[in-house]
Amino acid sequence: MAPADNAGTLYKYVCPMHPQIIREHEGACPICGMDLVRQAFEQQSNQLQIASSQSMPSDLRQGFAIRTTRVQETTIWKYIPTFGKVVADESKVIHIHPRAEGWISNLSVRNNGEAVKRGQLLYKIYSPEIVAAQQDYLLAYKKSKMRNGNQAILDALESRLKFLGISGGTIKSLQKRGRVFDEIPVYAAQDGIVANLIVQNGMYVQPQTELMSLQDLSSIWIEAQVLPLQQAWLTENLTANITSSALPDQRWEGEISYIYPVADSKTQATTVRIPLLNQNGNLKPNMLVDVEIFGGPKHGVLAIPLEAVIDDGQQKRVVKRLGNGKFEVVEVITGTQSRGVVEVVSGLAVDQEIVTSGQFLIDSESQIQANLRRLISGE
Repeated sequence: MAPADNAGTLYKYVCPMHPQIIREHEGACPICGMDLVRQAFEQQSNQLQIASSQSMPSDLRQGFAIRTTRVQETTIWKYIPTFGKVVADESKVIHIHPRAEGWISNLSVRNNGEAVKRGQLLYKIYSPEIVAAQQDYLLAYKKSKMRNGNQAILDALESRLKFLGISGGTIKSLQKRGRVFDEIPVYAAQDGIVANLIVQNGMYVQPQTELMSLQDLSSIWIEAQVLPLQQAWLTENLTANITSSALPDQRWEGEISYIYPVADSKTQATTVRIPLLNQNGNLKPNMLVDVEIFGGPKHGVLAIPLEAVIDDGQQKRVVKRLGNGKFEVVEVITGTQSRGVVEVVSGLAVDQEIVTSGQFLIDSESQIQANLRRLISGE
């Protein structure tokens, strides 16, 4: 065992850069090759004690690089920096299905991502059911012209044609020409971008087949992820700023309109929805964006720099400076984080001095000394 003086101080040799390396004799660190330095350990203490800065070797002081600050009572502005992606506004997506089974022809869109205008031809369809419906309508229409037809029947047959996807303009053309259309044209009901296109010319389709969808991107949604630590004060109507590295000169502002009720099974993040106008079309589906969510002030909280917190995934600790070269590692419970500052819920008091740089080395040192005390006491 290393020698001890009459005051009960135990001396060991420690690497300045890797404090877990402790030897009972002089030598070099097996990790970095630096010379081990002599360090004093107090055998009987519940607190970590290292040599004071006046007596600590200069190379050890440089290795620890200790900086401190004081716990302050302040106001924290609730702030969440996170990320999100652009998705289509689902309230403005049209899913296009055929109204009757048949065969596709004259398909005018061939690729996903094509832009179409309202009223533009999408495709034509030949359907025996639609042909039969036209024949019934023409028969009733001709009888109505001869004043011996039933108007109610004619109206019902016209409604049937509209239900089968025939536009009002096509019905008027049907009346004028007096004979059926073998192929019925289908037009776009809105401006949009083609997505989920699965159909090709000549394909046989049925009503349950989704041929394509039209996404109106004049407005879009941003779906942003919020991690568990920042979910406590998350509410709808909070303001959010959105930026994108692809468009560095532009910034969008919106509000949270909806908080999804289901968290991600892996990250436990909650998804929030932020609607935005996108009239120039710069924001495209699946584009990644940076999101800043603001939630107002939280007054009168104890706060410390986030860099002072040692988080091993199981507990959070800080190193408190007691004076005379003594330090104590204490467990803390943290709350709101905002731009490098974190709220301390318990574990510290106002004006206490804590270590903000070098605390990882001191924390390792405290665990080493705890192990030494157990060895010395025979536990």
